[in-house]
Amino acid sequence: MARKNAGFIDLHAEKLSIGLCALLVVGAAVFSLGGGRFAVNDLGPTELCQRVGSAGDQARQAVLGAKPTAASTAGQKNPANDPVEILKKWYGQSAEGLLKIAGVPPVLERTQPFPPTFISVAGEGGEGQRALAQIVAPDIPIVVSDTADLELPVDKPTLAQWDPRSGSGRDVTKVRRPYVSVAAQLDLVKQDANFRTENYPDGSYIEIVEVRLQRRDLNDPRRGWEDVNTYLPFQPLTKPKLAVKSARSFKFEGFDEFRRLIAAGAEAIARPPLPSKSAKLPLAPFLDEPPKNEEVMPPSEVTREAERRAKAWTDRAKAARDGKRPFEKEDLDAAFVLARAAAGTLNAPDKVTTEAKRLLDQIIKKLPKERRDIVNSNPRPADRMMPIVAHDIEATPGHTYVYRMRYEILNIYAGNPAELSNLDDAKSLTVASDWSPESRPVEIVSDTYFYLTKADSKKGNVTFTVFKTTRRGTIDKKEYRVSVGEEIGRKERRGNKGDFSTGTVCIDIDFNRLIDGKKDVAIVFMDPADGSLQERILSIDRRDPNYEKLSGRRSASK
Repeated sequence: MARKNAGFIDLHAEKLSIGLCALLVVGAAVFSLGGGRFAVNDLGPTELCQRVGSAGDQARQAVLGAKPTAASTAGQKNPANDPVEILKKWYGQSAEGLLKIAGVPPVLERTQPFPPTFISVAGEGGEGQRALAQIVAPDIPIVVSDTADLELPVDKPTLAQWDPRSGSGRDVTKVRRPYVSVAAQLDLVKQDANFRTENYPDGSYIEIVEVRLQRRDLNDPRRGWEDVNTYLPFQPLTKPKLAVKSARSFKFEGFDEFRRLIAAGAEAIARPPLPSKSAKLPLAPFLDEPPKNEEVMPPSEVTREAERRAKAWTDRAKAARDGKRPFEKEDLDAAFVLARAAAGTLNAPDKVTTEAKRLLDQIIKKLPKERRDIVNSNPRPADRMMPIVAHDIEATPGHTYVYRMRYEILNIYAGNPAELSNLDDAKSLTVASDWSPESRPVEIVSDTYFYLTKADSKKGNVTFTVFKTTRRGTIDKKEYRVSVGEEIGRKERRGNKGDFSTGTVCIDIDFNRLIDGKKDVAIVFMDPADGSLQERILSIDRRDPNYEKLSGRRSASK
């Protein structure tokens, strides 16, 4: 039978037992950590840490107070070799650190102005909701065009597999062809202001997913801006897909992994190399050599490096203005960008930047009025004007193009509508910039040109005129009748020898193509390098300015 009145012990027996056990455990832990088996020379962890700190501080003070030995031997003539001086590099007031002492150059990311700290955007929204920040458009493009021996990989690796040290790999298609490289700068100071305007987290930076390029063919007025299949040394990225659960619940599958991929491949995405040892890049500041980490450099070295850069950019700007090497003709766009970088170089001597500013003013006065109206002539530190580049290896020789470029960055709020004021913005994986201004016109120069000049619908073939530049600088030309499936041009073996091969194959002939309401002839041919299909129109080729110029020159062969 149960008792009516229970005492304190009866009611709290279990709690008292648990409390006693806990007290025993804590007591054992204190005994173990404070003495016993964790003690060294009767000193516990706290005392040991104090003793180690004191010993380290005493060693440091001893080094600082030590005096170098007398230079009595041949090996001691250089004070920098004295053991005490060497130790001071480690323990002195201005210790340089392991990277500097070991002579290891620091690797700097150039796709963002801030350390690439991972930014967590998870969590509930509310007062912190924001609109997507505006992405700054690229600055004035700098263009370079040349002909080079390209080694195009047969099977491109993925971005994760691509290694810049391995080059193009073993299985390549070797082809000599013209290329165009277009570079532009991104104003990171302005972009940082845009991030802050929309209350992005501190340290936000642009994470580029793709650089896009468009061109407009000045030889073919009927065509407008067309997308360029830009060359990349790796396969196109597979972007995460949006998985929708409800109107306000969705996410991008594999978003974090995709973000890590573009962070690791940032350099290849923003500044992909061409598969050639002889190809040259536009002379945009810092495109050929990354900026150095001035935080680990002595002040005197920082000044020397800044002076070197500013002088080099000034010299290049003068060469671009005057059309001297490495520029083949006047390039005021490149001159402006280089002079602006030199004028804005931080830590450079005043006399160097003053000279650069005078040069910048002279170049601006030479720019066409329409260019002067859009340029930002305010000098900006060059390390805050990040270069990007894209390549066109499918331009038609003899044609003249203008280019423009834009880029897409990762939307860090993709799949996270709680952080954005506009729900649909969270459904966009990337955010695109506006297009840059258009570049100066660039003529695609080659040693081989071919034009569609005649057509015979009854015989089912067309005639191409092929022009070939000889080593003597003269122009040879020869006509070839071509049917579907045949190559345009060939290497002659008899009589008037010459290599008129183009490597292109006629895929199709349309004798009834309507162009501007009129009947015309069109042919489709395959590019030998990448297998892409391109088109030629008879009426357009026959009145092409470069064709007329080449036809007017005296030919070495009839």
